[in-house]
Amino acid sequence: MNAYQNFLNFFSMNNRERLDGLNEIYFTGMTTEERSMAFDYLLKLVHNGGSRETVHGLFLADAGRAAPIVRELLDAHKLREDAEITAAWNLQQIAPDTALLPVFIRLMSSADKYNRANAAFYVPADILTPELDAALKGMIRTDTETLPLVNATNKLLECYGITRESVSKEAFSRFYRGLRSEKAGDKEATFKRLADLLS
Repeated sequence: MNAYQNFLNFFSMNNRERLDGLNEIYFTGMTTEERSMAFDYLLKLVHNGGSRETVHGLFLADAGRAAPIVRELLDAHKLREDAEITAAWNLQQIAPDTALLPVFIRLMSSADKYNRANAAFYVPADILTPELDAALKGMIRTDTETLPLVNATNKLLECYGITRESVSKEAFSRFYRGLRSEKAGDKEATFKRLADLLS
């Protein structure tokens, strides 16, 4: 079976078989012509709103060709929410751009818990704007789903330079537990301690 047929077969797999997602392995053995065919196949799907897999697949097939097309679709709000997150993340990997932050921030309040979780997970941590800070804190204050809460907590800590690698295990745990506390006062006190780190 050639690499292009293997790529096409991916789209007829069941959900369980697709757990690993569309990745570079599907494109490695393709000829230039097959990659172009794969790109065109994915582009048709993306023009219909896309998905996380199809947008990411475009960048795997040909990142240079994908970037301007995906940026235009993203700016025109022609993508589904999960595709928007993947589009913004891939574009950010190619050329960091603070203009992409509002995509992540907006989707942190999505009705879909997986989109909220992914928006918090994939937003860049090295550009802490007041809007990003407020969105992550808002999730920590109000979200009731575990995955979005975990991702928002970890990202906020990362934005403030608090990671498992940068501080002791005890210090990380103190910050983390404060943000995940059931008590609003504990969360607010931890927000203040984080703000004091930047003073």
